[in-house]
Amino acid sequence: MFPDVKGSPLAAFAISVLVALLCTLPVRALAWKVGALSHPGGRRTHEQPVAQWGGLAVFLAVLLAAIVWRQPGPLDFRQLAPSKAAAGQVGQTLHLTATFLGCGFLMLLLGMADDKWELSPIWKFGGQFLIASLLWSMGVKITTLPFTSGTFVLAPEASYALTLFWVLGLTNGVNLIDGVDGLAAGVCAIAAGSLCLIEIPKAPWAAGASAALCGACLGFLRFNFHPAKIYLGDAGALLIGFWLATISLAAAAKTAAATTLILPLVVMGIPVLDTLWAIWRRTRARQPIWRADRGHLHHRLMNLGFSPVKTVLVLYACGIVLGGAAWVWARWGGG
Repeated sequence: MFPDVKGSPLAAFAISVLVALLCTLPVRALAWKVGALSHPGGRRTHEQPVAQWGGLAVFLAVLLAAIVWRQPGPLDFRQLAPSKAAAGQVGQTLHLTATFLGCGFLMLLLGMADDKWELSPIWKFGGQFLIASLLWSMGVKITTLPFTSGTFVLAPEASYALTLFWVLGLTNGVNLIDGVDGLAAGVCAIAAGSLCLIEIPKAPWAAGASAALCGACLGFLRFNFHPAKIYLGDAGALLIGFWLATISLAAAAKTAAATTLILPLVVMGIPVLDTLWAIWRRTRARQPIWRADRGHLHHRLMNLGFSPVKTVLVLYACGIVLGGAAWVWARWGGG
């Protein structure tokens, strides 16, 4: 179809930016039509209803970028059969792409349902648990411990537990920081871009997927920056967090380096630290860890007098520093 751009992370990035720019406003109109809106009140700072479901635009952008980036043909699709999914590099890549998009689509639907009907925590976390379990069953999992150079192979039960902890932690970490216009989309664009640069030499699939996700977040950010015309909603925050977790697991499968899962933690430092702080804070207060509060990093910055724009810019700068540190570590520190 476009042989000159097949397999190019730059092409995946450019296509996803363009598609996100074109799709976001129609998605916004759809959200308004069906009533998937974030209404003022409570911890929310906006004064008028704002459309949600921004994750749908992100998903469409990454999907179309993946099609052009991979450009699969009829012969390729035959290798998606369960009996051939692991046969050869092309079959493995297609199987991974199908798993990435398929499980991501399920997470998107879960988030869209939550945006529309405000699901109970049991349904919301139960759905995430099932999707993460499906991801593990499809072979995207933690199989060895970091700092063992791949010599310590985990038992299936330990692999399952650690994989779910990793996926659910990052998935909900992005959701927790999605409290200021443009914050989650911008921080995740920086994280995905950093992962792309880190993985280009050793994990081409992870680099391409990261590039597509980075472009989708940046294209969406055009309409999500303060004052936001549309929000990611749970549809977008859960999807992006889940995809970042999946990409890092796929990249980990390509190396037995000691820092296999440490670099993504550095890149995703802001949502990771904010999540750990929230769990500790709510546990100490004897509150359910899913109960919302105003103790997140962005809330604390705004309490200090920072405007919403200055708050996200400060956290963007922190994300860039962390991403740069991870890249330097990967390039010169043996990562």
